[in-house]
Amino acid sequence: MGKKFIHIILSCAFMAISQGNAQKSAEDKARVKWFEEARFGMFIHFGLYSVPSGVYNGEVMGRNWYAEWIRMQGNWPNGIPDEEYRKFARQFNPEKFNADEWIRMASEAGMKYFLITAKHHDGFALWPTKVSKYNVVDATPFNRDILGELAIACKKYDIKLGFYYSHWQDWGHKGGALPPWPSKELGTEPKMPQPTAEEFDQYWRTICLPQVAELIENYDPWFFWFDTWERSELLPYEKVDELIAHVRGLSDKVLIGSRIAFEYPGIEERVDYLSMMDNTFPDGYIEQPWETSGTFNRSWGYHLKDFGWKPTKELLRNLVANASRNGNYQLNVGPKPDGTFPLPSIKRLKEIGAWMDINGEGIYGAEPNPVAEQDWGYITQKGKKLYLFVFDWPILSDRIVVKKLNTTPSGITVLETSENLNYERIEGGLGIQLPEFQPDQNCTVFIVDLE
Repeated sequence: MGKKFIHIILSCAFMAISQGNAQKSAEDKARVKWFEEARFGMFIHFGLYSVPSGVYNGEVMGRNWYAEWIRMQGNWPNGIPDEEYRKFARQFNPEKFNADEWIRMASEAGMKYFLITAKHHDGFALWPTKVSKYNVVDATPFNRDILGELAIACKKYDIKLGFYYSHWQDWGHKGGALPPWPSKELGTEPKMPQPTAEEFDQYWRTICLPQVAELIENYDPWFFWFDTWERSELLPYEKVDELIAHVRGLSDKVLIGSRIAFEYPGIEERVDYLSMMDNTFPDGYIEQPWETSGTFNRSWGYHLKDFGWKPTKELLRNLVANASRNGNYQLNVGPKPDGTFPLPSIKRLKEIGAWMDINGEGIYGAEPNPVAEQDWGYITQKGKKLYLFVFDWPILSDRIVVKKLNTTPSGITVLETSENLNYERIEGGLGIQLPEFQPDQNCTVFIVDLE
């Protein structure tokens, strides 16, 4: 992912963007429809950085928990020398990797699309790219096309496949952009001078554009998640527009997100969906399709020492809150070096899947509701039905109040148990009598029928 120190973007900025957004064509809207309906996807960070797993020469890497950044954050602030980092390729042999198992777990968790780091900032490719030997087939003992196997599994489980591709930062190929530190953060002399515009252009034409073409032509993806987090002189609008046109010319279905040029004014008019900064959740409705990418713990790539696992209730709240605001949630797994998912991730995926099996109808294809924000949780809507996601069960009361709901329903039931609930009109909204027993300790869903 991008730089941790720029981790909060004011949601009001995105609100302003959506309100001033140019009208999208019918073709644009049709292309993004599946994404709006899906609401939930899996993100995967997997690569050479999975081998050291956040620890280099016995020391936990510095600066932050982003294990996929160990090439630049191991041996902080100097980073790991390129020749040393490339040795991890000889150790990259995830013998327990099973594409079918990964995608099956995503499907059983209720996820509708799958996104993987085809090439992260280190420049290492998870497919046999023809423009660089720095890839999983030519440089590792594993010698298998990870993306190809995942593409087959995604078709089997009817999961939409997408690729993360680092188009700007590339530490493995001459001319790719480099991080701005240590000078920017530590006030020291630059250790990694940026390439010239000419050097970057050479990288752009010999690595970036050809690899994007390979990914589209070889694997037929549904979307790209490019990655920037600030403006760069190396990436002017002309190059952004060139890359967008490049993708559009190769596929009429591929979606492009706003991280292709994050913080660039007007980027929302050029792309299909907006991406928030890492683990950032807006607090209001956004008209244009959007998503938050979030983590199970603190790192994106697998980290041996990151034990900050978030509880399932928090993850479900993120998913529901985003859906109620017209947004998606793609939840990241960092597979271990052997290719298996960490047990805490598996546990939470199963818990989320069990909840989604029952309550997913209030998520998939659901639309925001004008009174979505409530003291006890959130509301989505599908036609004449409201879905009330009750996260905060009142302790001192036997009812909840749906504020600002002025329509009298024909009935209210608990989605999981079909129990009918009593209700009455009160000043300022609708009072709903809670069931005697709370069906789900994480989040109970009520259906309000407005027929």
